[in-house]
Amino acid sequence: MTSLTHHNDNNRGGLVPRGLRRVDAARYLGISPSHFDAQRKAGNIPAPKQMLGVVLWDRNDLDRLFDDIPAEVQTDNVNEWDGVLNARQNEETPVGTRLH
Repeated sequence: MTSLTHHNDNNRGGLVPRGLRRVDAARYLGISPSHFDAQRKAGNIPAPKQMLGVVLWDRNDLDRLFDDIPAEVQTDNVNEWDGVLNARQNEETPVGTRLH
């Protein structure tokens, strides 16, 4: 089996780097690199640091960013697909042909 790791992969040996390059920082937040760039340009992503000529995002800064985002509060336990499925079931379908 071939390895898909890049030669600059800092995760070798089980290390979790504190400094993350752009693509890894985006992946760490769970967003695409292009969305990361757009949010960085909008000022929503903390500034990177330069270390030895390499631009790195501090994992701790990204953690604080993520921690400061409030959890989405859902007042009821409604799934948007429930409404779609219920609407379909309530269409003019003969009662005897409905699946339960």
